[in-house]
Amino acid sequence: MRKFRLWLTFCFMIAVTFVLGFLLTGLFIFLGIRFHLLSSVAPIPWIPLLGLMGSAAIFSFFLALLVSHCFFAPVHQLILALKEVAEGNFHVSLPEKNQLEDIGKMNQNFNRMVQELNSTELLQSDFIQNVSHEFKTPLAAIEGYASLLSSSPLADDQQEYACRILDSCRQLTSLTGNILLLSKLDNQKIVPEKQRFSLDEQLRQCILSMEPLWTRKNLLLDIELQEIQYEGNESLLAQVWTNLLSNAVKFTPDSGSIHIRLCASMDNVLVSFADSGIGMTQDEQRRIFDKFYQADHSRSVQGNGLGLALVRRILCLCGGKIQVSSQPEKGTTFTVYLPPASSNP
Repeated sequence: MRKFRLWLTFCFMIAVTFVLGFLLTGLFIFLGIRFHLLSSVAPIPWIPLLGLMGSAAIFSFFLALLVSHCFFAPVHQLILALKEVAEGNFHVSLPEKNQLEDIGKMNQNFNRMVQELNSTELLQSDFIQNVSHEFKTPLAAIEGYASLLSSSPLADDQQEYACRILDSCRQLTSLTGNILLLSKLDNQKIVPEKQRFSLDEQLRQCILSMEPLWTRKNLLLDIELQEIQYEGNESLLAQVWTNLLSNAVKFTPDSGSIHIRLCASMDNVLVSFADSGIGMTQDEQRRIFDKFYQADHSRSVQGNGLGLALVRRILCLCGGKIQVSSQPEKGTTFTVYLPPASSNP
């Protein structure tokens, strides 16, 4: 029934176009005869044809506008809204009142779908946040007792077990901390506590703090930092650089290299981390910023799959963006674009 109504509406608009075209053609002929532009005895044969073509062109244009407004504009809005949902925005909605009942029903069903997805996302987020919060206290106790055991005189095998327990506790503590931070950032809309600081000095401190990691693997660091005074949240941006450099170190083999670059232009501030590591496939690049996704399926490299999700969320709050370029066995480059220091939000 709905398909029949859509078909009937479209046919009606075409019929109206032809009727108005003929009426306009007759009007042109009448005006031509009335003002002696045409002879009523021997009319010029191409004048009616020209009038018909002109009227058809005019009404075809208005018909295209009408069809575009009634059919194509709502479809275009739906495409943009679906893109927002695919990117994780479940707060988008479409107008449910429309002259065409089918378009209104389509938008109504879309809004209902988004509301259900938003409810599911909130339920999942609240559950993970609450569980992670409850984990913190017992994990702190286990980590404390494991530290005491590892520092006590024990047999070699017992010492190894205590160290493994301590390492596992620290991994779980890092995981719960990242989950709580990501949940907090997901509910924020603006960046709090902005201050002016030296961005190049912050990157140097980040590199120095991770010196034991890259010196252990004998990595060559090529550092090119321009002096930049930036205004933003210092602690959040420090989390970005720490996660990106940590990833570069993790996935770069021994005696590899990492190139860190910082520069500014009129349009943005650019920070890039390029490594000579294992690289990623196109499918891995598309999913690398998803929560809990790890490209290393063997889990041979420690991690919880939240680092890059945190990076993208922080940069979104800062008004920046991140891009990845990679090829298997040829390394990976993460490029961060921040708003210029004079106009960042």
